Amino acid sequence: MTITDICNMALSYISKGSILSLDDGSEEATQCKIHYDSCRSLMLRTYTWGFARRVVKLAALDESLPEWRFVYAYPAKCCAVRLIYNEDTAADKYTAQKAPWDAVIVSDNTRAIATNVEEAWAEYTRDVTNTDVFPPEFVQALAHFLASQIALPLTGSGAIMETQYQMFQAFLLTAKKQDAQERNMPPDEKTPYQMARFS
Repeated sequence: MTITDICNMALSYISKGSILSLDDGSEEATQCKIHYDSCRSLMLRTYTWGFARRVVKLAALDESLPEWRFVYAYPAKCCAVRLIYNEDTAADKYTAQKAPWDAVIVSDNTRAIATNVEEAWAEYTRDVTNTDVFPPEFVQALAHFLASQIALPLTGSGAIMETQYQMFQAFLLTAKKQDAQERNMPPDEKTPYQMARFS
């Protein structure tokens, strides 16, 4: 499955002809080129996809912020940071109270993570571009999302755009469920409200 394949899936959903590449000069290719990366990045940010999950020890920066003890470099090619912890709290990272952190901009417009966790590690969603690792359900959702974005400029039909967006939402839910089934993560600790409400 290539980027061109995904774009051709999207084009087929809105009854448009296929393309040879994103640079073949057609209006279909131009619209796909405009919207593909944005759709892919937005989809990656929506969920903690297993195929895009990465864990890395954060590099400390020589920066200080009044409300935080530590400032670390933001991970490269990171779409979204999910968890911050260290070796002492790694075993309880899903069930214990999650460590607070904040994404900030420090000197020289450097993106950083501020937290009170010493020797911190980050679990994050990487900006994956290699389509070979995309699960089939993710591909289907991405193709429908792309179709919803290119439908109006290529067909002029708001109805087609809306239909494709609804299809995207349905396939996105399926993709998330399938992804969750491939991991065995303990549930978050119940809040006092949940314990009182459902006990």
